[in-house]
Amino acid sequence: KMIGIEYVLSEVMEPHLFIMKKQKRDSPDKVTPMLAYYILDGSIYQAPQLSNVFAARIGRALYYIEKAFTTAASKLEKIGYVDSENETTIPEPKAAKETIDLKRN
Repeated sequence: KMIGIEYVLSEVMEPHLFIMKKQKRDSPDKVTPMLAYYILDGSIYQAPQLSNVFAARIGRALYYIEKAFTTAASKLEKIGYVDSENETTIPEPKAAKETIDLKRN
């Protein structure tokens, strides 16, 4: 009936690299991939899941974006474009010197 777990040699780059796939065969036509392995210079390694690769790369990208924003904020603070954390008041715009009383009797 050809059902069960099977290992298939999918790619060969002799003599150093071989890629194998572990898959579940449900019928002669239906195959569900499970894991991938690569054999590099005689050592067998399990290939990482694609979701783990994406998560690691996104995490690394977010780290560098956060680092860039932190660096940019500290440089802007040094040249005076950003209020320091100790100041809690917001400076008034220079054009609005007069206050307008909206409470009229």
